[in-house]
Amino acid sequence: MDILEPNVEFIDDDSICGSGTTMKDGKCIINESKSKGGGCLIATATYGSEMAIQVQQLRDNQLLNAESGTQFMQVFNDVYYSFSPIIADYERENTYFKDIVKIAITPMISTLSLMGNAESESEVLGIGLSVIALNMGMYLGVPDIVIIGIKKKF
Repeated sequence: MDILEPNVEFIDDDSICGSGTTMKDGKCIINESKSKGGGCLIATATYGSEMAIQVQQLRDNQLLNAESGTQFMQVFNDVYYSFSPIIADYERENTYFKDIVKIAITPMISTLSLMGNAESESEVLGIGLSVIALNMGMYLGVPDIVIIGIKKKF
């Protein structure tokens, strides 16, 4: 009979890395079959669980109800899965980085919730393009304006 440490919880790879991944040498590796539409690795690492409301918002992807949305998600997933395992692993190693990522992705997740209102192909396109523009404004435009403002003062 093995003696276990008290209060030690055994967690499977899905709980640590997210579905569609496996743990290898302490790192989360994407399973090939999931790389075309699998889990939200960064959000899962950020919010600590695939069951977190924010992660579920990303999974309830209204975009997949439209052909253009499906095509967009295929391209997005190819790009996303090229860097997301690295970021998710670093989040697990560094709590400060995890907090920064949480601050950075929360507005994006909030704007993506607007996609829940899209019911037709044209609405997916219209709302999708609006969400992209809104996120570009938040993540690119606002920092540019702040930097330009700071440069003008000096």
